[in-house]
Amino acid sequence: MKREEVIRAISEKFREMSTETIMFHQAIADVLGLHITDHKCLDLITRYGAMPAGRLAELTGLTTGAVTGIIDRLEEAGYVRRTNDPKDRRRTIVQPTQNKKLEKKIEMLFVPLRDRMHKLLSAYSDSELIFLLEATTKFLEQTHEESKKLRSLQK
Repeated sequence: MKREEVIRAISEKFREMSTETIMFHQAIADVLGLHITDHKCLDLITRYGAMPAGRLAELTGLTTGAVTGIIDRLEEAGYVRRTNDPKDRRRTIVQPTQNKKLEKKIEMLFVPLRDRMHKLLSAYSDSELIFLLEATTKFLEQTHEESKKLRSLQK
């Protein structure tokens, strides 16, 4: 296979991976009874910890109105709670709840894929893993930059 064909094939696999990842997270959201956007916002809140609602809007590129609706649904489902910012009572802080039952439910949905990915990656050498990590990191950086450009077109 020629170099350009390999580059095209890799690009196509990244495209397939993107679609498959979205479909996987939609299935997770369906099991949790959430919209996929709510599910991914919950992921951000869980990963980065308590944050103002405005920060969640910045991370997602969603409007503050859309984020308010997401937080309402996540709060109603018991995944997050709102608190007042002790430094600025006008700001709302969104934090994940400490609900072990919900945390366990979410974890159990991810365990099979996590275990399969660990088994798959364990078959690669250290240098191959380092290369894969570097390539994936750069791919994510490029995607993030393009997302920012697209959001700027909407303003």
